[in-house]
Amino acid sequence: MEKERLFQKLRQEYTRNHPISERHFREASRLQVRGGSHNLRLFSPFPFYDSRADGSRITDIDGHTYIDFWQGHFGNILGHNPPVVLEALADHFRKGQGLATGFPGTYQSELARLILGRLGGGKIRFTTSGTLATMYAIMLARSFTGRDMVLKIGGGWHGAQPYVLKGISEFKGGLTQVESAGLPAELNANLVMSEFNNTADLEDKFVRFGDRISCLIMEPFIGAGGFIFGRREYISRARALTKEYGSLLILDEVISGFRFHAGPLQSLYGVKADLTVFGKAIGGGMPVSALAGRSEIMDLCDPGAPPNKRVKFEGGTFSAHPACMLAGLRFLEHLIENEEQIYPRLGRLGRTVRDGIEEIFNRQGFNVLCTGGDESITPHSSVVGVHFLRRKIDRFVSPEEVWDPEVSDHDIRENVFKLAMMLEGFHTFHGYGTISHAHSEGEIEASLEAVERIARQWSD
Repeated sequence: MEKERLFQKLRQEYTRNHPISERHFREASRLQVRGGSHNLRLFSPFPFYDSRADGSRITDIDGHTYIDFWQGHFGNILGHNPPVVLEALADHFRKGQGLATGFPGTYQSELARLILGRLGGGKIRFTTSGTLATMYAIMLARSFTGRDMVLKIGGGWHGAQPYVLKGISEFKGGLTQVESAGLPAELNANLVMSEFNNTADLEDKFVRFGDRISCLIMEPFIGAGGFIFGRREYISRARALTKEYGSLLILDEVISGFRFHAGPLQSLYGVKADLTVFGKAIGGGMPVSALAGRSEIMDLCDPGAPPNKRVKFEGGTFSAHPACMLAGLRFLEHLIENEEQIYPRLGRLGRTVRDGIEEIFNRQGFNVLCTGGDESITPHSSVVGVHFLRRKIDRFVSPEEVWDPEVSDHDIRENVFKLAMMLEGFHTFHGYGTISHAHSEGEIEASLEAVERIARQWSD
C-alpha cells in the first residue's frame, strides 16, 4: 500500500461525491478560520455538513447517509436526538419555557442530586464546557493547597485552557512540549509531566516535587491519547500519593463519566477523586459540564469564602441553562433506569468490533491493534480505537506509544482509513469511535464487512 497515492485517490473520490459540501466549505472558509469553530470536525480535504441526525445515522447536504461512530464527540450514548430527550424538550418549549431567563430554575438541583448520588456526595457547579470545568478545578486546587505546580499526564487532553496546554500530542522523544503560543512564561516550570500507567515515574515526580504539587489532573480513561484505561494499581497509587503529599486528585471524566456504566469510571476502580470533571453525556446532547467534589474545596467559589482563598468560579450567562439541565436530567435518568440493558449490550458490541477489526487486518498482513477495552476494569466498553503499527506491540500502555511515529502511523488512522470508511458509508473517529445504543447489530456487522473490503483492497 502506497499511502500517499491511496490518500490522493480517496480525496478525489470524496470530493467528487460531495460537491455541495465543498462549495459550502469554500464559502465558510472566507468567514471562519478553516471554515468552522472546532478543529476536530474539519478533516481533509473538507468536512461534510449534516442536514439530519437520527439514532445511529447522519445525513449530509449532498444526500449521503452515514452510520456514525463519532456520536457527538462520544457523548451520545443513546444515539443522535434520542426521543427521551427530544420529547422532554418539546414539551418544555410548548409550555413557554426553555430559553435562558437568568434565573436558577429547579432542574439544576435535580441534576445535581442525581450526579452527586452516583459520585458519592460533595457539591457540584455546572458550566458549559469541559475546558472551563478543568480550568476551575485547577484554580480551586491551587487555592485550597496554596501551591502552584500542576502534575499532568502526557497525552491527556483537558481542553484548550492555559493551565494544561503541554504534553498533548507533539511527540519529541516524549510528550513534554508546550503546545500553544500566547501562554504565560511560567507555565512550563509550573506544569510537570508524567507518563500514563507508569507508577515508578509518578512516584519519582512526587518525591521530587511533592511539596509543590497542588494537584494531579488525569483521565482514568485516556481519550485523545489513544483510548487507554488506567491500570488498576496505577490509579490506586495515584490516589494514595496525592493523599500522602497533600495534593488534590482531579479526575477528568468528561469522556468516561456515564460511558461504561451509569456513573463515574472512578467507582469501578474503587477510588474517589477530590474533584471530578464531567461533561458530554451529562448534558444529553446539550452544552453541559460540571465540576464536583469535596464540599470544603467547592465552597471556595462561594462569595463568602475568605478573600485570600476565594476562586472566581462565578458562572457564565448560559451556565445551568434550563433546557440543558432538563435534557441532562432526562438522559441520565434513562441511563440509570436502563443500566442493565444498555451497558452489557454496548460492551458486547464493542468487543465484537475490536476483535473483528484486528482479525480482519492482521489476516490481510497488516499490523493493527485496537484499543478501548480492558476486561480487568469493565466488560462494558463501547469504545474502539484503531492503530496501524509500525512496530509490533501487544498492547498500548501510554499515549507516548500512540503518538510515537516509530510505533504507530497516526496519519493512516486519522486520514486514510477515515476517508476509506466514509466512502463505505461509515463516519469514524480515531479509527472507529464509540458505539451507541441506537446502533443495530446489523450495522455493526456491516461496518466490519466494510473493513474487510478495505483491508482486501489495500493488500492487493
